[in-house]
Amino acid sequence: MSRKFIVAIGCTVLLLALGVLVASAQEEEGHPIVTTATNVVGVGTYVAAQEYAAPAGEDPEAQPVQAIILPYGIYPDMLVMEIGDFVQPEPLVEGFTFAWSLEAPEGSAAELVADGPVAIFLADVQGDYALTLTATDENGNSGSSTWNVHAGTYVGVGGIVGEPEMPQCAVCHINQVEAWAATGHADMFIRAITGEASDHYTEACIVCHTTGFNAMPTAVNGGFDDLAAMHGWEFPEELTADTWEAMKAEFPEVAALANVQCESCHGPGSEHFNGDPTAMGPIGLGLDYGACAQCHAEQPYHVFPQQWELSGHAQANAQAFTYPIGEDHASCVRCHSGVGFIDWANGIPTAQQRTNYQVITCAVCHDPHDAANPNQLRVFDVVVLPDGTSVENAGPAATCMSCHNARRDPVATVEGESFGTPHYSTAAELMNSTGGYTWGETLTTGVHGMVVQGTCIGCHMAATPGMDDADAPLPGHNTVGAHTFAMVSADGVENVAACQTCHQGIESFAFEASGDFDGDGTVETGPEEVAGLRELLEAAIAEAGVEVLDHHPYFTLPEGAGADIKGAVYNLKFTESGGSVAHNMKYTVALLQLSIEKLTGAPVPGADTP
Repeated sequence: MSRKFIVAIGCTVLLLALGVLVASAQEEEGHPIVTTATNVVGVGTYVAAQEYAAPAGEDPEAQPVQAIILPYGIYPDMLVMEIGDFVQPEPLVEGFTFAWSLEAPEGSAAELVADGPVAIFLADVQGDYALTLTATDENGNSGSSTWNVHAGTYVGVGGIVGEPEMPQCAVCHINQVEAWAATGHADMFIRAITGEASDHYTEACIVCHTTGFNAMPTAVNGGFDDLAAMHGWEFPEELTADTWEAMKAEFPEVAALANVQCESCHGPGSEHFNGDPTAMGPIGLGLDYGACAQCHAEQPYHVFPQQWELSGHAQANAQAFTYPIGEDHASCVRCHSGVGFIDWANGIPTAQQRTNYQVITCAVCHDPHDAANPNQLRVFDVVVLPDGTSVENAGPAATCMSCHNARRDPVATVEGESFGTPHYSTAAELMNSTGGYTWGETLTTGVHGMVVQGTCIGCHMAATPGMDDADAPLPGHNTVGAHTFAMVSADGVENVAACQTCHQGIESFAFEASGDFDGDGTVETGPEEVAGLRELLEAAIAEAGVEVLDHHPYFTLPEGAGADIKGAVYNLKFTESGGSVAHNMKYTVALLQLSIEKLTGAPVPGADTP
């Protein structure tokens, strides 16, 4: 063991002995309590987890109740100044009784606060904590799971001041560190402290721009604030181009914890390095959004996590995340499990992709370690759709199109031996004027995919409504657009601003169509015209002997069904999403009208063509 490593341990002990007085003074500044939602945390910080459960199968002994512990992020906007201020969220699931228990290391006085769906405790000493959740359903079937949490101290990435040394991250993880060094996290503090980032940068900002900063009096763990107090570093009165170099020279120990380093997300590394490279200790590897929200969820400038919470990507109890996962759904997890998507984006074969439960959090789409693509997106610019269409220059929308597609090639599906319907989201195909079964014909199409800047993100991530003249939020503020991805909020606010660029004067997505496409003698709104066509097509396929089901596989085809019937059924399902009108109204109408004509032998009576 090196002499420097022994000295580092000695410094940590001194911090633990003296830091309470230092941190007490910092707590008076009023920093809110945050939790990182990782399983490796700094000594003296809070840990939170949310209860969840999946029901037992038909045979509870073979498929018992699954108790699921979801790491929970308490972020700055919650303004939890004392743990008693925390407001419990609504339960994620009904029909279960939950019980929490905690095993803490020797010397810990940790007490479990579990008066609602979220359990909280203070990891007050270094060591291992075992948080166990037991879920029992109404029939008495139970299941348990344990989340092991480890409290440690910070060691730094290494290389910021001098060469990295054990146990710093860069010694072993040089490839990841080199990739991280190209991200904005890696030099955030440096840019700010030299006056480059902002002309109103203050001491309050460094909470998020350094590693391990935590003002709680109990959080004495070798983080930036502890080292700053120990060595006497103070925030400079003037930010100049020389500030950083002076800090490195005079306070190298403090500078070593500057910037947003590995441990900001993965947790402190003292427990990871144990002297045995073949059996390293724990380090946080979770994907929970709390790791990002600890800094990126503080209004007015940081609101992405709060917006994301309202999105479909965040709905922990949605069937899209609870059903199509597990080993028997290996082909589904690339889109229905966050870890499955990461594996797919990294080129891992389907059979080897992880299949466990994980909603679509920040780090699923954005790679924290890699700045090769704008916004650190894992997928960018190019995507190949299931029918073979290669979408070039898609920009960030390539990420969206990777999942929001039909999952099938219509020609191979309709004309092949194994018929199936398209998946639930066909937005990628519609925006690119493809994906329906066209009997080899070229159909009229809309131009959204060509004229909407950014395609998917141009509308779904359009600016959220701002503030009015009295500085009050406008309807839809942070509930539509941006990282909500929503076009319509839960209370009915429609984010039509992106549409008004071309469709001037509209106040709703349901505006009048350009013709009577369903032939009922009245020009209605776009959604109503498409609904009318779908009713006609459903009647036509029923007349052709197709049984329409309200569950998978959705249709039962008559024996010997040919391409006309299969193509019509495929197109009925392809246009099922309400978004088909907005994504490509003309192509949707053309597909439906052509399908009706193929089944009935005649065009839709009295209908206009798109």
